[in-house]
Amino acid sequence: MITYRVKTTHPHRHFISFEAEFPTHGRRFISLQLPSWRPGRYELGNFAKNIRAWRATDVDGNDLNFVKTTKDNWSVETNGVAVVILTYQYYAAELNAGSSFLDEDQLYINPVNCFFFDTENANATYEILLDVPADYQVATGLTKISEHRLSASSFDELADCPLIASKTLRHLSYEVQSVPFHIWIQGDVTLNETRLLTDFAAFTGEQMRMFGDIPCKEYHFLFHFVPFFLRHGVEHCNSTVITMGPAADFQQEHLYLDLLGISCHELFHNWNVKNIRPVEMLPYDFTRENYSEQGYVYEGVTTYYGDSLLWRSGSLSADDWLEVIQDHIQDYTGNHGRFNLSVAQSSWDTWLDGYVSGIPWRKVSIYNEGFLIAMMCDLILLHGSNGNHSLDAVMKRFYEQFGKQNKGYTREDYLALLNDQSDFDFSELFHSFVNGRQDYLPMLRKVLSYVGVELQEAPSSKWSETHLGVSLDEGNQKVVVSAVVPNSPADESGLWYSDEIVAVNGFAPYKNVQQLLRMHALDLELTILRKGKRTTVRTASNGVTWVTKYRCVKSVETSETQELIWKRWKEGIV
Repeated sequence: MITYRVKTTHPHRHFISFEAEFPTHGRRFISLQLPSWRPGRYELGNFAKNIRAWRATDVDGNDLNFVKTTKDNWSVETNGVAVVILTYQYYAAELNAGSSFLDEDQLYINPVNCFFFDTENANATYEILLDVPADYQVATGLTKISEHRLSASSFDELADCPLIASKTLRHLSYEVQSVPFHIWIQGDVTLNETRLLTDFAAFTGEQMRMFGDIPCKEYHFLFHFVPFFLRHGVEHCNSTVITMGPAADFQQEHLYLDLLGISCHELFHNWNVKNIRPVEMLPYDFTRENYSEQGYVYEGVTTYYGDSLLWRSGSLSADDWLEVIQDHIQDYTGNHGRFNLSVAQSSWDTWLDGYVSGIPWRKVSIYNEGFLIAMMCDLILLHGSNGNHSLDAVMKRFYEQFGKQNKGYTREDYLALLNDQSDFDFSELFHSFVNGRQDYLPMLRKVLSYVGVELQEAPSSKWSETHLGVSLDEGNQKVVVSAVVPNSPADESGLWYSDEIVAVNGFAPYKNVQQLLRMHALDLELTILRKGKRTTVRTASNGVTWVTKYRCVKSVETSETQELIWKRWKEGIV
């Protein structure tokens, strides 16, 4: 067993103190590894940058020699001792769903950020002793020996079980199929708890119905509600951490629906990626990148079900659901990286720049394009089987044949499961839309027609987008270029990302830039500030519509077949 003691002295400094005992098992050297990344965010985390005062000693406090072999691996010369004592401090000053945080009100730890493992003894059990105030409750999926004494059967379990310790935690619970689900709330927020529990039980019930059971004995939602804007969730083996704000605004319906959406999404991950996992990530290798092209499955399919299951369970209306779809289509058409990098390649490259905007027109989103591919597959299956088969059945078989068997899947496995449910050959769809860069719009129009939904087009309401092909960020008392359509008048004139427009034909543009652009449409002279240098750009509309807005509208007249598929789409067919 590896024993960890966690101390929280001077919490305003945000340094968490750790002391751990690592058995040497007679080895001359032991290799102590801090994870290089955290599951749920497929990029290197560089957590070691938050560590200071790292020290290895014997039980009497005598220093042991060590060398760093990589940025996050320490090799310790044991000098014949039976146990190496490791001490260090971790700076925990950032609060989001994947971080660790300490202040006067709480201790919040994602162990994957800040706990070490012995590379030759990764399956060792762990005991964690929390030195926190006596009145602190602990919310976690780890086994509780007592309130402040926890255990994990392996480092994989420890790394995947975050905890919040605080005296202000609030606890709610519900059951579905005799499985306990816990809701832990940290932060000053007002919620309709009766409605919350009803809605959570409803979408949980839909997921349990799809898969038949859940791969854990109980499940924990760990919520941080913060005073600033944030929307972030991370999945774990029997829990999720969700951080949202501003906490004062959660009486607004759209924020409450956001809360349901991210919660439904993260719970679905309990099956899809925590259990049903691509072969490249089974098991996780915490020492390096775990490249995979299957992000359109583990994130895209999850994004699709995170919203569609809210429609099934009654939390979203049909109009709400169609608005979700049209928003994804809008994001797709507005991302010109779709002409350059496929969704499979973009999945691989999350390890490169997947969570920042990156250079213009380079890549797509595994979440967004993955949603659209999942919807295509679902509607094709429903249509081809006259409503008797759906993507639900594919995911259930995925769970039974791969998740429950602890077997990683490949692209070919997913494709085979889809083909088994239909006479339609999904190979060409994968070639064109998953591994290729073919335009999604014709196929989206086709599959939506199966349920009597029309994809309608209209010009953008913003003159700059429709006529010039440029999107503008008009906040913070500035007008800044946020996106440029390739080969548009804006692009051809030399406007580019981050250019600040300080004048339109001599007039200051703040709060009236669209009116000024329209007024001077035939001869625009834009004064811009670019990297501290003032320059002038001339441009004009060429009569082409550059940015189109999309709406999903249910047809007034539909066939019996369309209505049947719509009904089965909402009900779900396992």
